Amino acid sequence: MTEIVQISFDRRLWSGPKPSSFIVYALDVGHLALAPEPIPEYERTALFKEKAKATLNGHFAVEVPVRVYGFYRLDESDYTAMASEKKPKTIEIIL
Repeated sequence: MTEIVQISFDRRLWSGPKPSSFIVYALDVGHLALAPEPIPEYERTALFKEKAKATLNGHFAVEVPVRVYGFYRLDESDYTAMASEKKPKTIEIIL
């Protein structure tokens, strides 16, 4: 698949400086977490993780690795993006 696949969310979800990339953590079959820096707990428990480029064009978009896209069937699924209310700051994707 040569197409770039993105998860998009409202840029107001992320406060502070815009990271140029996020680490995409696959936490379970219905939950992803996006973090600008490694999170020790997720480093130990995630099913897998990948770096993903982030862009800001009216909304935030994170380029999702193809294997994440396929595993979570993001072409067929709705998802909800929420900002974590606790440290470390992350974007939680609920499928």
